[in-house]
Amino acid sequence: MTPSLPPPPAEVAPAVVSDRGAPTPEEPAPAPPAPNVISLELLGNGLLYSLNYVRLFPAWNLGLRAGASLFVDKISNASGSGSLVLASFPFVASYFMGPPRHKLELGLGATILYSDAASDSTGTKYQGSVSGLGVAATGVVGYRFMPVGRGFTFGAGFTPLLRATKGFLPWGGASIGYAF
Repeated sequence: MTPSLPPPPAEVAPAVVSDRGAPTPEEPAPAPPAPNVISLELLGNGLLYSLNYVRLFPAWNLGLRAGASLFVDKISNASGSGSLVLASFPFVASYFMGPPRHKLELGLGATILYSDAASDSTGTKYQGSVSGLGVAATGVVGYRFMPVGRGFTFGAGFTPLLRATKGFLPWGGASIGYAF
């Protein structure tokens, strides 16, 4: 009678050792951020506010943003009346650095501005109308919270604007949105 050999041991995945030296089950890698974001930015690259769409490219840590805003104000008092229309269209490319959820956002872009102002006030230097289209260089240096997968996102940062004829506007803004 020949002794039988026991079957070979089954392959077991190596255990991951935690900081405290105890084996822990291997954790799956976090899901990449969702590639689409819709957000509302107060102040920021759109001046007063902007509604934005952001397309994220997680493999390259990049995001491309396009937004729009419209502000209309009519004023009427005893000395006359006036109106103001201000539209802005920010376009920004951003690079994101940091851990999966908390990112440093560095971006550059342009904001297209349209304004139309009119006044019929008598006795002031603002009588008449002015209308025009312009472009301002803009940027972002700020914080961005990105959910793992889908969810709410928010951020805040320094968003200056620079126009050749009007000079430098140190500006900032904050946004909240949803990634899907």
